[in-house]
Amino acid sequence: GAIARGKSLIVVGDSKQMPPTSFFQIKNTEDVSCDLEDQESVLDDCDVIGLPSRFLAWHYRSKHESLIRFSNAKFYDNKLITFPSPNDMVTKVSYINTHGVYGEKKATNVIEAKAIIKEVERRLKTPELKDMSIGIVTFSSVQQEVVEDLLSDFFAKHKDLEEIAENMKEPIIVKNLENIQGDERDVILFSVCYGPDSKGVMHHRFGPINNVGGEKRLNVAVSRARYEMVVFTSFEPEILSNMNTESRGAIELYNFLKYAKDGARTLTLPN
Repeated sequence: GAIARGKSLIVVGDSKQMPPTSFFQIKNTEDVSCDLEDQESVLDDCDVIGLPSRFLAWHYRSKHESLIRFSNAKFYDNKLITFPSPNDMVTKVSYINTHGVYGEKKATNVIEAKAIIKEVERRLKTPELKDMSIGIVTFSSVQQEVVEDLLSDFFAKHKDLEEIAENMKEPIIVKNLENIQGDERDVILFSVCYGPDSKGVMHHRFGPINNVGGEKRLNVAVSRARYEMVVFTSFEPEILSNMNTESRGAIELYNFLKYAKDGARTLTLPN
C-alpha cells in the first residue's frame, strides 16, 4: 500500500543478508534442519522484476579489515571498499576452543557460555578494554537464554562490574543470529554452541544455518564488530571437513571457523 502511493520508489537493502524471519518462534527447531524459508522480501521482488540497481560498496563498520575480509570474499565478491589497517598483518578475529559439551536435550552449551562470561569479566576488569562496548551473539535462542541468565547471575555477584557495564557508551547486548541484524558493537563475542555431545559425537546440525539462506544468517552474525571479534567453539574446524552436505550455510560456517583460527591465508586455499 505504501509503495503504491508513491510516484517513484527507492528500495535500499542487502540481498546477502536476511529479511525478517520467525525461525525461533517455532518450537523444537534448535537442533533440526527444516524447510522453513525466509519471508518474502521487497528487495528480492525488485530484483526479480529487473528494476535498475546500484551496488553501494562503501563499508563503514569494521575498523580493521580482518573483521570484514571473510564476508567480502565469500559473499560480496571482494567488491566492498575497505580501508587497510596500519597493523593489517595482525588479525582482530580470534578463535577459542572451550572444549565444551553440546547438550542434546536442552540444545545448549553451558561450558561455552561460561567462557564468554569469563571474557566479559576480563574485559570489564582491564582498564584499556573496559570502555569497549560488547555484543554477544549466539547461534540459537536457547543458548542466548543461557548466556543471559549467567550474565545476570554474574552481575548480581559483582555490582562493581555491573556499574562499569551500565556506564558504557552502549549497553551489553545478548542476541541470537535471528535478531542481531542491524546491531553493532566494538567487540563481538560469538558463541557457536554446537559441538560434540557427552559421548564425543559431533552431529553436523546447525539449526537455521543448515536451511536455505543459512549463509545470509552467518554473514549477518560475523559482520557486527567494529574493532574485534572472538569466536567461541567447542571443537576444531577440521572436524567439519568431512561433512556430507549441500547446505551453503554449513559449508561457509566451516570456512569461517577455518578463517577465524588460521587467518586470511585460508581464503586463498581450496575449500
